[in-house]
Amino acid sequence: MGSFKINLGLDKPLYTQKGLSLVELIIALALSTTLILGIFTVYMDSNQTSRLATSLARIQESGRIATDIMSRDMRMVGFQGCADPDDVTMNIIANNPPTADFFQTTLRGWEVANGNWANGTEYDGTAIESSARIGSDVIAVQRGETMEIELTGNMSANNANIQVQGNDVARFSQNDIVLISDCEAADLFRISSNPSSGTWAHANNVNTTNRLSQAYADDARVMQFSSSIYFVADTGRDDAQGNDIFALYRQSLGLGGTVGAAQEIVEGVESLQIEYGELLATDNIRYTTADNIGDMANVVAIRLGMLISDADGSREGPDTGSYDLPGETIVATTGAGAGAITHPEDQRLRRAFVTTVMLRNRD
Repeated sequence: MGSFKINLGLDKPLYTQKGLSLVELIIALALSTTLILGIFTVYMDSNQTSRLATSLARIQESGRIATDIMSRDMRMVGFQGCADPDDVTMNIIANNPPTADFFQTTLRGWEVANGNWANGTEYDGTAIESSARIGSDVIAVQRGETMEIELTGNMSANNANIQVQGNDVARFSQNDIVLISDCEAADLFRISSNPSSGTWAHANNVNTTNRLSQAYADDARVMQFSSSIYFVADTGRDDAQGNDIFALYRQSLGLGGTVGAAQEIVEGVESLQIEYGELLATDNIRYTTADNIGDMANVVAIRLGMLISDADGSREGPDTGSYDLPGETIVATTGAGAGAITHPEDQRLRRAFVTTVMLRNRD
């Protein structure tokens, strides 16, 4: 009986696939490109969000610092201890005093329309007048600043030397200005002796007279006379896109009554706008700009507004928005009318900050 074999083809060689077909390669490239593009998009969006968050945090911190510093000074306008400025007129005997009438100069404001805004004041012709940004506002305040100094005994007469002690005595030098007051009187004089001895004379070689308005008791307060002016000016620095960087500046008197150098307080403040709350005869408060106030002595509140930007330029497109500040609206340059206060249409992030401060020493 013959034999036979069934050929299942198992004796043929096996072939395995090597590599990819063109179609498979194209699909793989398309998928990987889509994946990479998605990852890149997520990264860019995350990076942009992080930049915006960082810029916003910087702006908020700048706004908080600026309003805190200015509000502290504003609240204390006209402070001369427990002596009410409405009832007690400061007796000024210091030669070359920082004010001739404390009640009238405790609060002053200007609208900076040109480079001659300070005409007729002590700031006329100074660097402040020429550097203050046109379109922004300027405000100056005067007050007494509490020191760690106390009288160690009653004065025997109004021309007697003042005996003092305290941690802040060492801060004063001969010819420096001092404010002394109680609830019934206030005097501004220059120290004619060596202050470190603890005996402060007020002789007429640096004062118009050697007599104060009264002989003070040991409950009187000895203070530094503080005079500060706030304004916005160009820092001279540029951001990465070449835009000017502005800042809030403060210039103060030294203990000797001389004007010190302007100090940059907060970077990024592009505009300072202020309205003054004037107490009317009807007991209502009207908020208006400095050029519409008849008598600053009637101002009982201040509305501070600042436009603050961050130099990082974190916006994706140009800033074409408008920002409402007290008495002004800051608009984008494009399409702005004549006389409008504008901001550049750059990529800097901006925010407006507004706060109202009540003046404690004004009724």
